[in-house]
Amino acid sequence: MNKLKFLLFPLGIFYLIITNIRNSLYDLDIFKSHSFNVPLVGVGNISSGGTGKTPFVEYLLKKYSKTFKTVLISRGYKRCSKGFQKANRSSSPLSIGDEPYQIFKKFKNIQVAVDKNRVNAVSKILNDDPDTNLVLLDDSFQHRKIRPKLNILLTTYNNPFFNDHILPIGSLRESKSSYKRADILIVTKCPEKIDIIKLKSQLNTKPYQNLFFTKISYNSILKGDYKQDINSLKKQKIFLVTGIADSSKFINFFKKNEIDFDHYSFSDHHNYTQKEINKIENSGDNLVVTTEKDFQKIQFLERKNKWSYLEIEVKFLENEDEFDDLFRKKISM
Repeated sequence: MNKLKFLLFPLGIFYLIITNIRNSLYDLDIFKSHSFNVPLVGVGNISSGGTGKTPFVEYLLKKYSKTFKTVLISRGYKRCSKGFQKANRSSSPLSIGDEPYQIFKKFKNIQVAVDKNRVNAVSKILNDDPDTNLVLLDDSFQHRKIRPKLNILLTTYNNPFFNDHILPIGSLRESKSSYKRADILIVTKCPEKIDIIKLKSQLNTKPYQNLFFTKISYNSILKGDYKQDINSLKKQKIFLVTGIADSSKFINFFKKNEIDFDHYSFSDHHNYTQKEINKIENSGDNLVVTTEKDFQKIQFLERKNKWSYLEIEVKFLENEDEFDDLFRKKISM
C-alpha cells in the first residue's frame, strides 16, 4: 500500500462501515424497498464506473425492446436539470445526461426518463403509460429503495471487484460481499481467450447466481461527420478524443489496426467547451475520432474539422442463448 492509500485508509474504513450499516438496514427490512407489478431489470456495478453499463444496456434494448414495451430509467449523471425528466425532441446531453441522450437518439421505440429517485420515476412512467411491460434501471445496484425482479451486476475482466478496494482507496462503492445481491454476474471487456474455470472460482458465485462473460466489439465503420471504413485511416494521422472512464480498449483498437494517432484524454462524462474543441482543431486539420458518448456532446459545438465516432457492441463469449432463456424466464415470473 503506497503512502497515499495509507493516509486514505481510515476514510475507507469509515465509508465501508456506513455502507454496510445502510445495506444491513435494507436486508433487515427496516429500510423499505419498493416493488412494482411491471418487470424491473437493474443493471449496475459495485465499482465507480467503467464497467460497460451503457453498451450492455444497449444490448438489452436491441434484443428485447421489439418484444416488450420498454422504458429506460437512469439517474442522468452530470445533467443540469433536476427531478424527473422524460426525454423529448428538445432534450440534450446537458438536460438528461450524455448516456441517456445517446440511448434516446438510437432507440426510437422506447421511452427514456431520468430521475435520481427511481421509485418516483417508475411510478410516473406507469401512471403515464400503464402498458409498459419492461423497465430497465441503469446504474441501480446501490439504489436499494427499489427492488428489481432481476438484478444484473457487471464487473470488468481487468479489474474485477474481488481485486479492488473500497473508496477512496480503490473504486468500490460498497463491500465486495454486496455481489451476493445479484441474480446474474457478467464479467465484461474480456479478451478472446480467458481461464473461465479460474474466474468462476475467484468470483465465488452462489447457487442462485448465474455467470456470463462478454467482450466489447468495435464497428469498423466510422459514423458522424465522416463515414468511412476504419481501414481507410491507415495512411493518415488522426486525433483521438476520449472522455470515458477507461479508454484502453478504444486506444488499443486503433493500435491493433496500425493507425497513427495523437490522443486527447478527458475525464469520464466530460462536458466539452468550445475552447477545448478549438484547441484540438488548432493542432492540425486531422480527422478527429471520438467515442459515441463523447460525440453526443461534441456535435452541439462548432467544428471546422470532420469528427467521427465508432459504435461498440457487446458480444457473449459463450452461452448467449442461456442468458436469453434466463432473462425471459425471470421477467415473466
